[in-house]
Amino acid sequence: MIDGIGKIELLAPAGSPAVLKAAIEAGADAVYFGLKELNARIGAENFNQENLADNVRLVHEHNAKAYLTLNIDISQRELGQAARQLELARQCKVDAVLIKDPAILKLMPCFPELDFHFSTQAGISSSAGVRAAKELGIKRVVLGRELSIGEIRSASSVEGMETEVFIQGALCFSISGRCLISSWLGGRSGNRGLCASPCRFLWGVGDGKAGRFLSMHDLSLLEKIEDLKTAGVKALKIEGRLKSPEWVAKAVGIYRRAIDHGVDDSLRKEVLSLGEYTGRSLTDGYIDGCRKCLTGDSGRVAKSAGESEPEMIKKTEVSEDDIVYRIEVKEDGGKLVWLFRYRNLTREISMTLSTVRNEKRAISLREIGDSFALVPVQGLMLGSFSAHNDAMVVPKSMLGKVNAELSSFLHFAKKEPETKVRINLPENVSDILNVKSLPDNEVNRCNLGGNPDTARISGLEKSCEFHLKYPVARLIMDQMDSNGVIKFMAENKNCIPVIALPPVFYEGDIPEIEKLISACAEKGLTVEVNSWDGLHLAKSAGVEIEAGPGLMVLNSIAAEFLSEKGCRTVTLSIESDCSQIADICDKCSVPLILYAYSRPVLMLSRAELADDMYGAVFHDRRKSEMKLGREWKLTVFRPVQPVDLRSSKDEKIKVAHIGADLSGSRNPCADWISNAGPASFNFFRKLR
Repeated sequence: MIDGIGKIELLAPAGSPAVLKAAIEAGADAVYFGLKELNARIGAENFNQENLADNVRLVHEHNAKAYLTLNIDISQRELGQAARQLELARQCKVDAVLIKDPAILKLMPCFPELDFHFSTQAGISSSAGVRAAKELGIKRVVLGRELSIGEIRSASSVEGMETEVFIQGALCFSISGRCLISSWLGGRSGNRGLCASPCRFLWGVGDGKAGRFLSMHDLSLLEKIEDLKTAGVKALKIEGRLKSPEWVAKAVGIYRRAIDHGVDDSLRKEVLSLGEYTGRSLTDGYIDGCRKCLTGDSGRVAKSAGESEPEMIKKTEVSEDDIVYRIEVKEDGGKLVWLFRYRNLTREISMTLSTVRNEKRAISLREIGDSFALVPVQGLMLGSFSAHNDAMVVPKSMLGKVNAELSSFLHFAKKEPETKVRINLPENVSDILNVKSLPDNEVNRCNLGGNPDTARISGLEKSCEFHLKYPVARLIMDQMDSNGVIKFMAENKNCIPVIALPPVFYEGDIPEIEKLISACAEKGLTVEVNSWDGLHLAKSAGVEIEAGPGLMVLNSIAAEFLSEKGCRTVTLSIESDCSQIADICDKCSVPLILYAYSRPVLMLSRAELADDMYGAVFHDRRKSEMKLGREWKLTVFRPVQPVDLRSSKDEKIKVAHIGADLSGSRNPCADWISNAGPASFNFFRKLR
């Protein structure tokens, strides 16, 4: 420990009671964990109402701290369960709760015994975001994993605030809390704990060979501990709530010794073994400001003849049987035999093989495996799929038959314990949750299916062109700078646009953002905020604000909280399905905007890919297509086919504004009047 600097906390993941015990016995100062629902690692064993108190007590007996993760976007119908988790945490004397959803900020004053931390899912990327967190009553901020040491130092300099930084484990290609790709592909939201890890998939680029171009190397900051200490970081965090007790104990032991006694050659060698769990290379590139060569193929490190895998990996594969199912396929005497396996249970199904004469009605076994990998069955994820001949072609109808048999098997096999918290809520909490329906909503009157009244356009030139051709009621201008705002207002005196701030910006961008906000204040323009960082800067400047897609909501209480913070309108989550949107509209008196047309940002990253990939179309085996570009100084993926709900009608969905987000369009004027087609994101399927 460096003189004059307080003790730095070593924080370990605990995906199960066994892992929690291993972490604290190995020397962790704190552990973080989730309950069975509403956390960003639903695939872990997690904890329940019956065992939480005993495990928190065990942590405290070791003079460590216990942090509960409630760090996802919460739907309207989940608000009561979220509040019950907070009440259970209070009763069990949990030390802090990691959060993302603004609805929890609304409930926070009802639980003064608990500390609240902003999860990395909240997307704090600068000192402005840390100041916003302080104003909201948050004690600690988990910073984004893409920050440099200088940016971490600036964010950690806010007086009275704690910061936490990841030091070991997996990295996401997308900036945390900003990823929609898993949800877009199959309804499994990474912002709700069910990411299918599509960035680890093989992706083809144009007509070229497929590769794992988006699969990030794993993070390892062993050599940066002293830098993080001097930067003012309060806690060093190990990622891994899906990892085994053995892996977590080893990781904690390595970093415990490094923090207490410094780094030596022995620790440098040991930390490399942590990467054998995934077979991915280790990197500390982001913290040094390096954003290239951070992705690539992965796979278990090959072993020499007779050499066994580390014991921690063997045990992990056994424990994973509690959270995933497995499928094996083999051919036997003119029949296809499907073997389903979950825990120690199996079921074998035989299906007669028939000749497929129409290619359009055919599907390969490999494609069937890919399909199961994208969508959970009975809440469980595919752990492995093996077929003796995965190129074998079978009738497409077989996929439905296999899915039905598998679902039936897992329904009876998993026998999950009670997942929900059953507990009485304090009266003040019940009062907040008791939101009544609004049959005659005076604010949200526009039915889905009506023409958009709001257009979102990217850049000065396209904004000017669009406004001249279609002077709509509301124009939101994205990717603007202060000079562009001044020029637009000089040339379009009859238009009062809303100016959008970037969804993510960093310490070095703050002067530029402040200059943009100042230009808006001078012209009397409203500013759309898309992050807590942006909200702080805009509120400090005294401008009118709206909450844009970067602060999109999945429940009415979140919308109400943002309204209380000054947001005149609030954006509904593009991930929502139709029933979730209807639930919010039924109870929300805050003006809402629903984007009925868009090419939403699927992934937003600071990682740089090869220059010749920008502008190219990436496609997976299911022929889903997304285009790579650069926006806001970042790497961005948008879908090739837009989401288009403009012809959809639903009387239960009423909002203040129907929007067309044309910021991803080459030709906004043409897209404004086009009929793009049926792509609907999650609207007609259930968001998980």
